[in-house]
Amino acid sequence: MRMKLWIASAVVVLPMMAGVQQVHSSPGAGAAPTSPEVARLEAQIKEQRDILLQSIQIEQQHYDLLLKLIQNVSQGGGASPRAGADSGASGAGTLLIPPMNAQSSTAAPEPPARKTPERTATVTGKIVAPGGAADVYVYVQNVHGGAAHGRTVEIAQRDKQFVPAVAVVQRGTRVSFPNFDAVYHNVFSPGPPHAFDLGSYRAGDAPRAIEMTSPGVVELFCNMHSKMHASVLVVPNALWTRVAADGSFRIENVPVGTRRLIAWSPKTRPADQTVEVGTGGASVSFTLGAEAERPHNNKYGMPYGSYKE
Repeated sequence: MRMKLWIASAVVVLPMMAGVQQVHSSPGAGAAPTSPEVARLEAQIKEQRDILLQSIQIEQQHYDLLLKLIQNVSQGGGASPRAGADSGASGAGTLLIPPMNAQSSTAAPEPPARKTPERTATVTGKIVAPGGAADVYVYVQNVHGGAAHGRTVEIAQRDKQFVPAVAVVQRGTRVSFPNFDAVYHNVFSPGPPHAFDLGSYRAGDAPRAIEMTSPGVVELFCNMHSKMHASVLVVPNALWTRVAADGSFRIENVPVGTRRLIAWSPKTRPADQTVEVGTGGASVSFTLGAEAERPHNNKYGMPYGSYKE
């Protein structure tokens, strides 16, 4: 490009210089030519030289901008137009080129919002129950919790008894009933929440089991031995505790909000209270009433026969 500009300048200037030289060497011109023709040619040469210099400057600016554009594209730069070089006296048009430091128009994805941790607190309280606080439990009912899949609790059949006679399991727990007696046993529950019948088997047979999928109290019986009885409390979450001997209890990590607490034991009527759990926790007390043991039928809904226990 620069070579073309110098050639163009030579094409314009050299003929004019030749014309001036011809005027100076003309026989009638004299030693110091001052004719109007010489002055006109000199003025034309100066004008053409000025125009040529301006054109060279403008073309040089265009060349530099074009070079930057090529470098920017090769480096992955964006394209955002801006005004180019000044048109100057030559009347050259405006060149649109991308800025060298243009940012990519594709914005980086925002990081996912961090979930605010759930606020929790501790609930404490006191239980008053007839005969003391043995086998009394308190749990939070209205908090959703995941099922305890993969966990197994064992309730044995030994000496014609369920051992233990009271158990608390989280929803989803599998309860196994091995038989260690030489006689047959038949574990069943009339429901709700779980109605099931495991059939008859004795020591040495593979133990049978049931998964506790629904919260509530599951009453267990043997179809052959009317005195065999156990209770399983199925809680909906991990927010439960056994009451201490002095009647006190403490449940930690209870979500803040309105919560329903239930106190239960196999020998009393259950009691519940709704409490407002703040960031400072809450305190609640229960008084439980006794409940007499009720007779039950066999798995067919009939009174037990004369099977010798």
